[in-house]
Amino acid sequence: MRRLKVIFISAAAMLVAVGVGMPTATAAPETCPHRFGAPQQLTEAGGAAVQQWSVTDLRVSSDPVPGYPLAGRLWEATASVEALTGTVTPIIPNVYAVSPSGERYQVLWQVASPSAISGATINQGQTSTGKAYFDVTGADPMAVIYANGGSMPAMMWCCNGNMMMPMSMPMADCPCCDGAQQCPCCAGNM
Repeated sequence: MRRLKVIFISAAAMLVAVGVGMPTATAAPETCPHRFGAPQQLTEAGGAAVQQWSVTDLRVSSDPVPGYPLAGRLWEATASVEALTGTVTPIIPNVYAVSPSGERYQVLWQVASPSAISGATINQGQTSTGKAYFDVTGADPMAVIYANGGSMPAMMWCCNGNMMMPMSMPMADCPCCDGAQQCPCCAGNM
């Protein structure tokens, strides 16, 4: 029994020694609140409804878009919305892909695709995930925004290494950007 105890203690000590100085998955804090994949919240009705969005994987799409005559190239991003508080109806037409020069491409919300994110109402605790499609008729997009009528986007995802290019819209709500047209804490973060 004593020998088993010594072996157990030695093994535990070796695990601790090996783990010292090794980074963990949670060790590095997210430095850019606009990074693709970062969750962002939108509060409505005085806090009665809170939805959390995240957007990832903005890229050229090879998906079919039946019944929609493309004028440019089809792009896609994966969007996810969760109802954190109350009942939430995602307003899909508020989603845009944006080029570095500020060209906006509204989501093709009218495209009926089984892969597209649904605009159906979700209850607290539920999540809806799917693709947002864009008809890109100009410069390639490098960001996705959620615009709800204000002069600034309500939410933005853009930190994917392309942030080394200036954008035509200031990011006044970014704590590390301070209204700059180039996000210094996102530049170079892939």
